[in-house]
Amino acid sequence: MGSIRRKELTGRKPSWEARITIKGHPALSKSFPSKKEATEWVQQQELKIRKGGKVSRMSEKTTIAEALTEYLDAHSKTDKDGNKVSTLTNTKRYAVESVSYHLGLFTVDSLDRKKISAFLKKLQETVIPAPANKTKSHPLYDGDKQRTYSPGSARKLFYALKTAIEWHAREHHYELGDKFSAVDVPPAWSAPRDRRLNGDEEQRLMAACDGMYKDPEGWRLLIGMALETAMRAGELLGMRWDEVKLKERFVVIPKEREKTRKVRQVPLSKKALDILAKLGKRRSKGEARVFESFPESSVQLGRGFKRITKRAGCDDLRFHDLRHEATARFFERTQLQTMEIALITGHTELKTLQRYANLRPSILASKLDAGQIVLKPQAKKSAPKKASTRSAKR
Repeated sequence: MGSIRRKELTGRKPSWEARITIKGHPALSKSFPSKKEATEWVQQQELKIRKGGKVSRMSEKTTIAEALTEYLDAHSKTDKDGNKVSTLTNTKRYAVESVSYHLGLFTVDSLDRKKISAFLKKLQETVIPAPANKTKSHPLYDGDKQRTYSPGSARKLFYALKTAIEWHAREHHYELGDKFSAVDVPPAWSAPRDRRLNGDEEQRLMAACDGMYKDPEGWRLLIGMALETAMRAGELLGMRWDEVKLKERFVVIPKEREKTRKVRQVPLSKKALDILAKLGKRRSKGEARVFESFPESSVQLGRGFKRITKRAGCDDLRFHDLRHEATARFFERTQLQTMEIALITGHTELKTLQRYANLRPSILASKLDAGQIVLKPQAKKSAPKKASTRSAKR
């Protein structure tokens, strides 16, 4: 039942403390400047409890930073060396940490649609600061260019916030209401990228790897593996030797490193097997990661790849475009069905693959012109046999 009492503290205006004590539910209390507000709050909370709703003041006492820290701790494990390792993808973890930096001082309860929408809008106008340890830019990398958060990056931060706070609410049995509904979420991308390798760009990329100060051969093997498997950068960098099944000819990508959080198996072509054989010869004793010479940060990978594309003269080419190229090649060079390709690449929506599927008819037409496909003439339908005189009489 609910109760209200007047509180008088020396040097302060009197207030009214509302308290609710119902068997089977945690006790609730809150102070208000007027008795009317206290009475309304008690009535609302009691009604919510009796209807089976979740009632807790945890959201009023917890900051965004505290909730997100708890989320990160819950999604981590201790490795054999006693180090805490996150089970989230690097991209997801970075997004959660970034949101905590920007919104950490707000309480969960104070967060609403207006604040979230304003944050996403402001984010896209905010200049991304240069790394604290940066001294100078590489001559082949335009690192001095000022950049703001893209709509796609703002979108990732929104969903990182939403996922973490909803998890915290479930863990502590409180309701969020409509905080995340009707928010104007930025699009994933303004327009799908259709950048592919043209002409001799693949050969130029491989040759440009010679200019890398650290492990040029490793770069060639990494690029080659990306083009053979259509794996994402994070999936390649995090790949472990115990996930590589050479006899069965596939790589297992655990759900912790898969974007859609589902286990995926990627088949290995003969060329991919050759690449893995070379990597196996380079493997350090006891090393778990396949691409051990690279850090597990896809951000650092992108910076290195930028230098390679500059040397190769491949304008506007990103490492993720190699995944697009590999997917397009599945359609162009194999007889795999769309659903089979989706299982390899991990695309969950077939409409995403549709633009690649449109490539196949043009390739088939080219093969027709080259005489590589011979269409068999349709067999003529034989005329129905005439019924015998004897059958007709019957």
